[in-house]
Amino acid sequence: MRRYETVVVLHPELPEAQTRETIDRAKRLIEAAGGEVLQVQEWGMRDLAYPIRKLHRGFYALLEYRAAPGLVKELERTLKIADEVLRFVSVAAAPVVPSTAKPAPRDDAFGIDEQSLMSPE
Repeated sequence: MRRYETVVVLHPELPEAQTRETIDRAKRLIEAAGGEVLQVQEWGMRDLAYPIRKLHRGFYALLEYRAAPGLVKELERTLKIADEVLRFVSVAAAPVVPSTAKPAPRDDAFGIDEQSLMSPE
């Protein structure tokens, strides 16, 4: 399972209960399909970069989760048909790999290593 992030922009005039229900519906969909919701951040009302359906503001929410690639397509299909969703975008989060390489030794006080001076680039 890979790690994904989905940002959802909801209609600004939705009641708070319906906003939470839409976010909870997405969470339930992820969990029902075997995914794991890592974090949900509600960013609240923000200005849109450009008008969408003649609206200038939207309610933003970020879902971070682990899932199979097929689940992302199903989540996007569900969000696409929901009237309260203005826009959404899903991205695969880059895996965080700790570096085991040792830093190159520094040759002088300026922090320039000898190898970079010798390379023909």
